[in-house]
Amino acid sequence: MSTYIMRKGVAQLADLKDGANAVNAHLGADGRLFYVDPSSSVGHTIGNDSEGGLKPDESFLTLQAAINACDNWRGDVIVCKAGNQTVTTAVLFNKKGITVMAEGVGLPARPAGERFTIYGSHTDGPAAVISYPCKIIGMGFCGSETAGGSLEINGTTGGFDGGNFVSLLNCRFSHWGIAKAYAIILQGTGDVEIGNCYIDGYTSGYTTAAIECQLATASGTWITHIHDSIFVNPVTYCLKMATGSVPVRGLVEHNFHVGGGKFFDDNDVTATQWVFADNYLPTATDTGSYGDTVDNLQTAGYHFINQHYEE
Repeated sequence: MSTYIMRKGVAQLADLKDGANAVNAHLGADGRLFYVDPSSSVGHTIGNDSEGGLKPDESFLTLQAAINACDNWRGDVIVCKAGNQTVTTAVLFNKKGITVMAEGVGLPARPAGERFTIYGSHTDGPAAVISYPCKIIGMGFCGSETAGGSLEINGTTGGFDGGNFVSLLNCRFSHWGIAKAYAIILQGTGDVEIGNCYIDGYTSGYTTAAIECQLATASGTWITHIHDSIFVNPVTYCLKMATGSVPVRGLVEHNFHVGGGKFFDDNDVTATQWVFADNYLPTATDTGSYGDTVDNLQTAGYHFINQHYEE
């Protein structure tokens, strides 16, 4: 018989058994565990947004309700059960130090977010906005704003009081044939990691770029880390700098570009030590893969190491 030491705030003994190890790895010492189930056919014991959320059969119906139940820096974890969530306003990731993750199901890591998509049906904003440090694992995002993106990360206020120190891991950005300019917008962020994600342009791509770095008030985009991700048919660019942005010390490594478009456009924006290393591109070097030649880009502060081009 095994002995389990209960952390303060853990809802039930089963939450510490082997099947929940992935959850426990992200749960703070005083953190609480909440569940979300967007399905209306489950028949929850409680199943509403005014109470519950602590057990799988007492899940919150909406992710926003679960986020609202979290406390800053307690290390709370939200587990989303399978089922897409349609929202009419952006989900606000506005609690510090939370982890939001898809439940474990038998799907490949990168595309699994298709089963857990936050779908923004509204056309006046993104599906979700991140404004505080957090970690998101295995979730999907799809927006409907033609001139905007599916997810915005806003680091305007800087430090731990903005959308900085954020990790997006194993997430999927679905296109679903809905016209949009971006999958992800980084607004003056710092220390944002986009890792092992799947950015899918489907058949029509993104009208500006899959990911764009933008200026937010006086904040530059600092220490961005984009790695081990797949960009499928971005049509325009996988990554682009917006006019007026201030990109500082980014690392873009070991990503794969599949389908139309080019990998990167500096948009005549000068950077401070951005490094592109070990990325695989289906296009030729220089203007075949970028908005300018490699020589000009390196002069502008973008450095290229061991890039892989079409043979």
